[in-house]
Order: sequence, then structure tokens, then C-alpha cells
Amino acid sequence: MSTAGALVARATRIEYVRGMARRRDPLEFIEKYGALKRCITAFATQAYAKLEMGTTQGKFLRHIGLHTRISQAELARATGTDPTLTGRALHTLIERGLVRRERSDEDRREYVLELSPAGRRAQAKVEKLRAELAERVVSALDDRDLEDFDRITKKILSELEPPPSDGST
Repeated sequence: MSTAGALVARATRIEYVRGMARRRDPLEFIEKYGALKRCITAFATQAYAKLEMGTTQGKFLRHIGLHTRISQAELARATGTDPTLTGRALHTLIERGLVRRERSDEDRREYVLELSPAGRRAQAKVEKLRAELAERVVSALDDRDLEDFDRITKKILSELEPPPSDGST
């Protein structure tokens, strides 16, 4: 196939199978990605249930453990979580004695979060579960598969991420 033909084929999402042109369905990719995401989410939900917490609470324990004295607003932004959901999930973690919430020394209107000793132990369990989940997900893949996945993921993200703002708007 000529270079021009390859460009046309690429632009129209045509693949050649045994010399025959066949248009690829972009929705098939999205459906496969959705199925993978649902499967991983279900597995994670089941794993976190053993710790009597949801995946959001596990994510918060990890993040608070890595960023001591983070504000609730910063936690919501950093984890991409709705502020209302952040408040509800934190309430449960505070009630269970895993997270402490105190007024900030710098800004008395703001609260800062940190893990209690029980929260540190729970964070260690969350980290162990995450490692087990990651191992289970990648165990079906060899090094080449992982390299391909990394390359493809970077390519898609570079197309979907908005360009960095230079502040000139």
C-alpha cells in the first residue's frame, strides 16, 4: 500500500484483513474499555468490602496518608471527587476513627485531615489490596503487552487531555 493509501486508511479507520479492507468500529474500542473498567471496579469494590469500606474511602485513606494535613477541598480536587461525596465519605472515616479532622493553623476557616494510628493500619491494608489487584490485572499480560498498553494509553491521553493553560486567556 502506498504512503498516501496508508494515510487514507488511517484517517478513515480502515484495517486490512487478508487483503480485504474493513472499517473498524470505534465504538467497539469504547465498549471493550468500558467492560474492562467495570470488571476492575467490581473486583476493587469486592476487595474493599473485606475492609468494610468503599473504593472512594480507600482512595482517601491512601491520599491522606501520602499528604498529611491536607484540607478537605484539596482532597476533593486531588482525587477528582465531588466535594459533597468527599464530605460524606470522610464523615464515615472520621466516625470510624480512621481520620482526624482539625482546624488549620494557617486558616482557621479550613479543616485539615490526617490519619489516626488506626487509619495508618487501614491504609497499609488498602495498599496491600491495591498491590494484589494490580498483580491480578497484569498477571495475564507479558512485558510486551504492558509496553503496548503503556504506549497506547499515552497516545490516547495525549489526544484527550486539554492543552496546558498558559494563563493568557
